[in-house]
Amino acid sequence: MATSTDSQIDLTTCSICLETFKTPKNFPCLHSFCEGCLQTYITTSFGQTKGGVNCPVCRMFVSKPDDISIEEWAKNLPTNYILVSLIDLNETKSGQKLCAECARENESENACSWCVNCAEALCKSCYRSHRRNKTSSDHKLVELDKGLDRDIPLYHADVFCSEHTEEKVKVYCEDHSAICCMTCVMLNHRKCDHVRSIEDAASKLKKSKQTEEFSQNLQDLKICLTRLCKNRTISLQTLDLDLKQIRDDIDSLFKGLSCHLTKMKRNIMSEISDVEKEITSEIENEHFEIKCKIPAVENDLSLFQTSMKHAPPAQFIQAMEKLEEQKKLLENFVRDQSKTLRDIRVTFKANEKLMEISKIIQEFGEVNITRNTNYELQHSINRKLKIMTSMPTLTSKVDTGFHVTGIAFLENGQVVLSNHNSKKIELLEPRSSTILSSLSLPSFPWGIKIMRATEGSVAVEGKGLTFFNIQRDRILKVTEMKTEVNRDFVHHRGQFYIGCNRKIIVYDKLLRKVREITVNCDVGYMAVRDENTMCFTCESRGRELCCITMDGIPVFTYSQDKLQGTRGVTVDHTGYIYACGLNSRNVHQLSHNGKLQRIVYDNLPTGPYCIHFNTQGDKAVIGCEGKILLYDLE
Repeated sequence: MATSTDSQIDLTTCSICLETFKTPKNFPCLHSFCEGCLQTYITTSFGQTKGGVNCPVCRMFVSKPDDISIEEWAKNLPTNYILVSLIDLNETKSGQKLCAECARENESENACSWCVNCAEALCKSCYRSHRRNKTSSDHKLVELDKGLDRDIPLYHADVFCSEHTEEKVKVYCEDHSAICCMTCVMLNHRKCDHVRSIEDAASKLKKSKQTEEFSQNLQDLKICLTRLCKNRTISLQTLDLDLKQIRDDIDSLFKGLSCHLTKMKRNIMSEISDVEKEITSEIENEHFEIKCKIPAVENDLSLFQTSMKHAPPAQFIQAMEKLEEQKKLLENFVRDQSKTLRDIRVTFKANEKLMEISKIIQEFGEVNITRNTNYELQHSINRKLKIMTSMPTLTSKVDTGFHVTGIAFLENGQVVLSNHNSKKIELLEPRSSTILSSLSLPSFPWGIKIMRATEGSVAVEGKGLTFFNIQRDRILKVTEMKTEVNRDFVHHRGQFYIGCNRKIIVYDKLLRKVREITVNCDVGYMAVRDENTMCFTCESRGRELCCITMDGIPVFTYSQDKLQGTRGVTVDHTGYIYACGLNSRNVHQLSHNGKLQRIVYDNLPTGPYCIHFNTQGDKAVIGCEGKILLYDLE
């Protein structure tokens, strides 16, 4: 068996044997396999799933026809003649093809031309005979050294009417979206206004915006599926970190306890292992199912592009209908996955009595599994993947009378903000411009981060972080963490990265100091850029935005004359970075690698301190000197 050396989709290679197709057969999902490979796969796989088999590529379930035996199933599947012709054409281009007519007489002659109608290669002698023969005199013949690099149809097969089986289809009725023979036109389409020849209809379809959008939809589907795969990969990594942390906590707690605890430790470790197997298996199955769809999209895209270039009109229209059905199935799958996938976290809650009276303890603790909907993932899948290309619409302006130095959306649309003047954080209902609740702080508040649905933290100047929870429109203080802090922090994969003067201090989820990252400026506002990097504004230099890895390795630095007094920074769902210019009164939109795309908010009424997007990605809020600006995004 051959080995796969190229990740790019090759329509002529069977994904089972990795060899060039031998009699390619189609499954309903449009994936093709050698007839022999498919028959072997069906024979060995049938019975594992009731009444059919799963496609080896995309895992789509294919039911076995009732009137066909398992042994005859592959043979009775439709042959992919486009692939047959493509293989012949490739062999012909490479000079490996012999004349098909001579081969039937057990003779070997090198081919010099290609008959589009017969989908066969011909030698010089047979080429002349083909021209002279009455039945083939009107066939389209292409000389190999002249025409094969052009976009010619691979195979010109006649398509016959489904109602009048002896008549060829010749026209396409746009009113009924149907290909028809001339008898159908006379009987059923006389009053239709838009009846075209097959050639004109196919040409119009190829040039239409529909094909552009279809191609883009398939590429967007691939992006979405890749995101879903990445989400599952991250979940596995997070699970591994969670379990490692739990085991460390258990080992630390276990030290110093008597042998009476050995049995309980064994029990809890066994429970963790069971959880690990259960969740790992669940995530891996989801990951595998999603990953299998990527080749499906790549196959559809390749088949679409090949059909656009080479398929004759009737086959092209039929292929588009099938591809459209397949695209809808993939779209439904992507939407379903984005709704049903859950971000899984595993936590360990130690038995409080364990530290007090070991004699009465009957259990070591409990392992909890939480499944949280990833709204950012879901909304990034469901909304169109497009960047902000024009000035957003200002929908509301709230005059606060104080400097808003930190701001964040909640999932319900409410906004939590830092009131710098009164040393409070406030809960705002933006639709009515009403302050619902306040929480007093010991010093000036700055950056705010929402870590879970209603749980967040705020950077308090000279004091550290204050953690809060919002219940029934009330802000409740939970705890404090004393640490150095300038303006902001980020929370990433269970760790806190605190911005300070010329360094970033890292704490774990138990608020224990882990390490320090040295940087070359005083850190201002901060944001997570992606899984491995973060951005921060340079407080000491005034017009710079820096990006580093989570280990402190520089990635890029952005500086621009039109960005003065850098303050707030955030990243939207598509990976674009936004930096506030307090003195320049604008917001710069940067690409993922730190290149200016556009100034999306310019000439603001007052200088912006902070910016944040809601989880749906359709609203933005900017905190300014004395004002809050709310925008609707396209």
